[in-house]
Amino acid sequence: MATSIRSRKVQKTGTHLLLRRMVALFIGALLWGPVAAFTAEIHSVHVDREGERVIVRGSGFDLTTGFTLGGGAVPTANVTPTELDIPFGPEIYSAVQWEASYRLIMDGTDSVSVYIDAPITAPPPPPPPPPPPGGTDCPCKTAWSSSGIPKDNFTWCPYGQDGNQLWMYGVRDNWTISMAFDPGNIFFDPVNPGNSVSYCVLINNGSYSVAEPVVNVEQYSDCELWMWRNICI
Repeated sequence: MATSIRSRKVQKTGTHLLLRRMVALFIGALLWGPVAAFTAEIHSVHVDREGERVIVRGSGFDLTTGFTLGGGAVPTANVTPTELDIPFGPEIYSAVQWEASYRLIMDGTDSVSVYIDAPITAPPPPPPPPPPPGGTDCPCKTAWSSSGIPKDNFTWCPYGQDGNQLWMYGVRDNWTISMAFDPGNIFFDPVNPGNSVSYCVLINNGSYSVAEPVVNVEQYSDCELWMWRNICI
């Protein structure tokens, strides 16, 4: 009788182990099965031209999610599990060159057709900055002309360039005409013109009788032309 009871206990214990394994497998399938089967999906695509981006909404996105548009890989930004951006850039400009429907493919599997109503092109370069104010006439030539300095083309006029600063001057009797211009530094000191970087002046007996700022290369060239035409050898 004792042997029979032990046999039943062994059989019961084996059955319990089998049931426990089956329950564990079932629970594992419930917990892990959906995760293994889960994949990212694209739900909608919107071209935001003002924001310079393509907005992709869906599910399951992460930083490793990859996209191609029109056959070429495109970068992503601002990635969340349900939304990300494809910023405008060289890749988009190359892919979207016509009004057409383009295939957006995610990770080589899920894809949607996106109709884009016009090419996506790079913005034009910004316009060049306007020339500095002041016009193109030498601001000193009127005063130079009426100063009394001999206008007989008999003045020796050295000229040259130090770094970016152009310079030229002429000395005649008690008169000195001098000018300089640096396109990167148009500083002018009206109180002490000798401290200036871009200027035109007339010095009479050691005192500044004319002093004006030179604010662009056109003004400097006009001052230079006046000197060659009127006083310089």
